[in-house]
Amino acid sequence: MTGQNPAPPVLVYIPDQRGSYLAGEVLRSRGFDVRSANTLSELKLALELLLCKVIVTITSKIGEVRTLSNLPVVNIQAFVLPNVDAALFDRAAFLDRVQTVAEPRQFALHNDVNK
Repeated sequence: MTGQNPAPPVLVYIPDQRGSYLAGEVLRSRGFDVRSANTLSELKLALELLLCKVIVTITSKIGEVRTLSNLPVVNIQAFVLPNVDAALFDRAAFLDRVQTVAEPRQFALHNDVNK
C-alpha cells in the first residue's frame, strides 16, 4: 500500500482462535492494522483502549458487539459461500467491505443562504 494512507485499524472479535487468526491474516494481507479479542472481556477492554474503525465478527456475536459499540460491524460469515464440496470464502468482497465501512464518511455540508 505504498503511497496510500495506511488501512484503518480493525478489531476482530471471533471467539474461535483459528477463525480469529485466519480473519486477521486475510486482513493483514491488505495492510490492515488488526487487533483481536476472543472473549467478551477482551472485547470490552479492546473497545476502551483501541481506536479501531470497524469490528469484524461472526453472526452469533453481533448482538454482543452492538451492545457495547456503535462502530460499523462486518459479519465475516456473510462472505462464506456454500458449495457442494466445501464452503468458499469470498476474500475480495470481504476485504472490500471492510475497507468501505472503515473509511471516513464524507458528509455534504448544506449551506442554505435563505435561512
